[in-house]
Amino acid sequence: MSQPSTVSSLIDSAIAAGATALKPVEKSLWGVGGVVQAPDGAIWKVATSAKKDTGPATRDFDNLVLLLAAEDVGASKKFYLNRGLAVGKSFGSYVEFATPGSPVGLGLYKRAALAKDAGVPPEGSGSHRITINGDAGAFTDPDGFDWDSAPA
Repeated sequence: MSQPSTVSSLIDSAIAAGATALKPVEKSLWGVGGVVQAPDGAIWKVATSAKKDTGPATRDFDNLVLLLAAEDVGASKKFYLNRGLAVGKSFGSYVEFATPGSPVGLGLYKRAALAKDAGVPPEGSGSHRITINGDAGAFTDPDGFDWDSAPA
């Protein structure tokens, strides 16, 4: 069950393991969350919509979503739809694809908005390389993310 103490525990563990805090854990209009950057450059946001704890902190989480920064959300959405994905939720600068049976969700968010949320510059400087397990084949999306299939 996600709750504020679990968010704090996971963020604290990441920092203790070498991550850098980009945004401290704090309450917001939507709940509680924080952002860290791992030593490899990956940015992780840990959040919950819950504003109060209902029990002790756990190591459990409800969802894991790979959220990609898209310069043109509409064009990137179309690209992924043409690759066989279906839209689960879509509004303005955000798209979440339906990923039934997968432990990882996939979403797109406008680059400037995602950068602001993560506390980093929108032009970015990190890797665009992603490796996924599956049989989709290798491809590059409109935002320059290279996807490679890896043996399951």
